[in-house]
Amino acid sequence: MKILKGIVTGIGVLAALLCALIILSAVNPGITETLSSLLPKDGFSLGRDVKEEDSEARQEEDASEGEQDFQDIPELADMASAIATDMVSGEEEPRETVARQPDVENDSSDTGSDDGRVRGTNGYEPPSELDIKTPEAVSGKSDYQPITEQSEEIPDTEDGEYVSELGYGETGDGLTFDPVFYPYYQMLDAKGQHVYRQIYANALVMNDAFVPIEAVTVPEIKDAIMAVYNDHPELFWLNTIFTCKYDKNRICAELALDFNMTGEELTQASTNFNNMTNAILTQVASYGVYDRERLVHDMLISMIEYDKGADMNQSAYSALVEGKSVCAGYARAYQYLMQRLGIPCYYCTGYTGQAHAWNIVALDDGYYNVDVTWDDTPGGEYDYFNKTDEDYADTHMRQELSVNLPQCQGQQYRITQASAD
Repeated sequence: MKILKGIVTGIGVLAALLCALIILSAVNPGITETLSSLLPKDGFSLGRDVKEEDSEARQEEDASEGEQDFQDIPELADMASAIATDMVSGEEEPRETVARQPDVENDSSDTGSDDGRVRGTNGYEPPSELDIKTPEAVSGKSDYQPITEQSEEIPDTEDGEYVSELGYGETGDGLTFDPVFYPYYQMLDAKGQHVYRQIYANALVMNDAFVPIEAVTVPEIKDAIMAVYNDHPELFWLNTIFTCKYDKNRICAELALDFNMTGEELTQASTNFNNMTNAILTQVASYGVYDRERLVHDMLISMIEYDKGADMNQSAYSALVEGKSVCAGYARAYQYLMQRLGIPCYYCTGYTGQAHAWNIVALDDGYYNVDVTWDDTPGGEYDYFNKTDEDYADTHMRQELSVNLPQCQGQQYRITQASAD
């Protein structure tokens, strides 16, 4: 009897469930379609197979569109082709974070020290900003202007999505940059490097407005421009200000560079610049590496006057052609001449009581700090020439991307007071 009673009870429960299902299906017909899609047909789940086929078709279509859009670009590398395909497909990949230094107050990574200082990827350990003191003899000789954004958000349009009328301009595809001479390029991720090449190529031909070739944020654009600016002192017509129009997702839709002269003016300026640099290089060409480094340092000190009011004073042009500049001009002039001589020399920016620029030079036993601006002082011509990071610890603190430049620990060519005399 117990068994029979259990069977009757089970049948009753099943009947109740069936009735409930019928009523629910009548109210919501979609449930019936859902249940139907779960039932196998010829041994396959039809619903899943259709989705996979559609997805494969879309991927093939996206890839063919990418090849068509970029087929007219010469010497397209495999990586650039893959980037192009992702971009035109409309299926945005997760963006990598640009290799940039985070804001000190928001830094929780292991590149930050306990007191908020940002460590460099090459082992540079910054001093505390509180320990930085500006020597009286060089007070006021720090007028570096950092890369500055003047960005604006694009208002919503009726169609919802803003489409720029600008193109990419010069893409820069096919360009390569030697990591020994252009370290800032290496600090960026793949997308940042793609934008770097585009910015460099457009700046070279003075095309001031274009659409970024990658979907990047305003901070990422800023890092890319900073990397281009820091690596290439020959772009003396490029200013440190840029404008980015960005959408509601903070993705830069249009980028505008700022130049300090017109194309017509650049023709004559380039002639003046090349004539002056060639004259200097000719005078030191027969010497060894260290002698070249020191002679160019001495020549710049003798020919440049520190002048906050000098035109284009953030450029190598102001120092080499006009003979008047500030720390940025001294450092970029030294960087350019060293590059032309085949000596790796980097533009380094940071804090010395205020924003300042100097150089890092590679010699055969390591890297050295050189501050031509601060050496332009009577009786102190080698106080800041070929120094280690330890020597600079109480006066210079690297910031921004410059923290990732190599540590300066060379000893063979380190200038002391005794060797200077």
